[in-house]
Amino acid sequence: MIKIKFISAIFFVTSIIFSQPNSGEITYGQNVIKMVIDTTSINDSYVKKILVEQYYEKQKALKADDPYYSLQFNGEKYVFKRLNFMDNDAYGKITNQLAKGTYFINTQKNSIYHKGNFMGEDLIIYYNKQPYKWEIKNEHKIIRGYNCIKAETIKRNEKGVETKVTAWFTTEINLNFGPKNYFGLPGLIIELYELDSVYYLKDIKFKSIKLNEINSKDKKIITYDKYISKVNGNIRF
Repeated sequence: MIKIKFISAIFFVTSIIFSQPNSGEITYGQNVIKMVIDTTSINDSYVKKILVEQYYEKQKALKADDPYYSLQFNGEKYVFKRLNFMDNDAYGKITNQLAKGTYFINTQKNSIYHKGNFMGEDLIIYYNKQPYKWEIKNEHKIIRGYNCIKAETIKRNEKGVETKVTAWFTTEINLNFGPKNYFGLPGLIIELYELDSVYYLKDIKFKSIKLNEINSKDKKIITYDKYISKVNGNIRF
């Protein structure tokens, strides 16, 4: 009798797991944690003053523990974009500090479309491969109640400058997604450290979601390599 009850319990739990929809919405927050540029090496006092002011302006704008980004997912696809702050964002103080554009990602095909305004032109930049190679470390910690594992990768901008990016992901949530175009780890990214900012999980809700998708024949689409040639490495995103 005990064995039958045990098997029934396993069947019940398994049924719940597999009946859970493979779609939903994740929200992320963002905080500013450090200055990227070492101002001690800058001799021009005016330039130094501007950089410091920009840093503190960004830090002040993002000081609230609020959700700033939405990641909607369905199956192996997800769309990452910033939330709308028109009602409570006087003069765009928050919006101007957030990641630009919207990411449309298919993790199975390793395809990425980044839609936004770049150097005054509306474009959809297309990547046909996973942009980051992850190195999983033997480091663990609890973040927001989840057992997380550390992973690192290198981000290279259009000028070839490399920056280390650190992610803390959990295998407790079987989704290989993360902020922006960071994906491919064996679990959801709970925290991501990139340049001067940390992106962190605020909430996750499983529900029915229908994603907007990019029309592959859109004339605004440009490959990442052609984009680099077009702007000659003058901007970073």
